[in-house]
Amino acid sequence: MDPALVAAISVVPYEDDGYRQQAPRFDPLSGEGARRRGGRFNPPESFPVLYLCSTRACAAAEFFRAGNRLVIGPEGLLPRHVFRYALRLERIVDLTIEENLPRLGITELDLVAEDLSVTRSIGEAAHSLGIQAIRSPSATGQDHVLAILIENIGAGLVDPKLDEVWSSLSDVQGEKE
Repeated sequence: MDPALVAAISVVPYEDDGYRQQAPRFDPLSGEGARRRGGRFNPPESFPVLYLCSTRACAAAEFFRAGNRLVIGPEGLLPRHVFRYALRLERIVDLTIEENLPRLGITELDLVAEDLSVTRSIGEAAHSLGIQAIRSPSATGQDHVLAILIENIGAGLVDPKLDEVWSSLSDVQGEKE
């Protein structure tokens, strides 16, 4: 993706909560696992990205999506810590705004496809431009994800607090009040 195309999209502020489920032994602010293995918006061995969901339901859907791709299944991923992040960012690229997709020459299907070449090129361009995050539809079809480009946070706020612990599949499926 030509960084000039990404640079032509207006950046917007973002202030809301985000959710992330992860194994208990990891730092909720590192993004190091995604740096090593790659993710939707970053290739392997590139830069750290912290992947968050816009809702708890999205975090649960992402948990099941990941678990169902593994031999151990979702239950084998337990226990999980669920963090709620207070977020205040000034420079995000919001790919949930419909007019932004044609400007990049892509569709929503490109954002959720199994082929990650398009999204990874967007992430590399955004990272090089100092963008703090990319908001996109979740590949699960449930709400949105926010790919936080950790190295570009600057004065932004990304503040995690442990919200709950999933010890069983019924914990994951339950709605927290």
